[in-house]
Amino acid sequence: MSFDTSTLLGVRQNQDYFVPFLVQLFFPDVVNSESEYIDFDEMEIDETLAPLVSPYVSGNVSAEPGKVLRRIKPAYVKPKDIIRPDHVIKRKAGEQLGGVMSPAQRYDATVVDLLNKQERQISRREEWMAAEALLNGRVTLEGENYPAVVVDYGRNAANTITLGGTDVWTDTVNATPTDDLDDWNAISDAPITDYVMNSVTWKLFKKFQSVKDFLDNTKGLSDRSKLELGPDNEKWASFKGYIGTYAIWVYDGWYKNAAGTKVKFIPDNVVVGGSSAIDGVMAYGAILDKKAGFQALSRFPKMWEEEDPAVEYAMTQSAPMAITPGKNNVVVATVG
Repeated sequence: MSFDTSTLLGVRQNQDYFVPFLVQLFFPDVVNSESEYIDFDEMEIDETLAPLVSPYVSGNVSAEPGKVLRRIKPAYVKPKDIIRPDHVIKRKAGEQLGGVMSPAQRYDATVVDLLNKQERQISRREEWMAAEALLNGRVTLEGENYPAVVVDYGRNAANTITLGGTDVWTDTVNATPTDDLDDWNAISDAPITDYVMNSVTWKLFKKFQSVKDFLDNTKGLSDRSKLELGPDNEKWASFKGYIGTYAIWVYDGWYKNAAGTKVKFIPDNVVVGGSSAIDGVMAYGAILDKKAGFQALSRFPKMWEEEDPAVEYAMTQSAPMAITPGKNNVVVATVG
């Protein structure tokens, strides 16, 4: 028996799956497009001083800020799995020896497991897109059946920093990492509120006396109400405290690439600084499936049967894209 789409959506919403930390922190907004394209505006912010005039003369008319309409066609993802008859006959992993579940119960459990796996795969792809947008200011979309497309947000080259000489954080005598945080904040077009690094970089950072002197870990996550770490995320992300106004996060989330190699979303010796001014959005193109009604959905799970061979398929479709309108409100530094 196949589940209908509304039932599958309900099952998916009750799953315990991978929670993408970078998406939560920097891409909290969601936009669902009603077409296969995603359109967004890039605004040029007017940062000039208000002109001085006499109170007895008319005011100056401000020039309209530049605006560029960008259009992106996101890549499509649709992980698919087979539900074979032997899946419901054999004892499931973790089931008591001898089997205590009925075939119908194993069928339901198999569907949930597969949807859970597909959700993790899509969530990790979204996290990868967010990481690419943050680290590189662009996202390169490429797959076995998808020619390479580069979505470049045009970040200023000055927002990517590589420390050298005695400034690298491996030089615990001469480097000044707390000063670096302030220097990078000055480079960003908007004040930085959050710095993210992985545990390898954190081990370098916390060795400095200046970090020990300034790190305030008495303020907890209650001050960070915009982000709630779920049970899964607590395994990979932790809030270490504040240095001045900067929240320090350590994140060790990872994925496996096509070669099966484990890759960290935030590389070793790299620090990412940003804030809500990134205006990060997880946008979704319309699902190109008649059964979805071509609706603006972030996910569309479905199931169908084949008669010969007698198997059933479960698939989840999505067309995600991580977008950073505040492209120059991100700073990325290589520190070692």
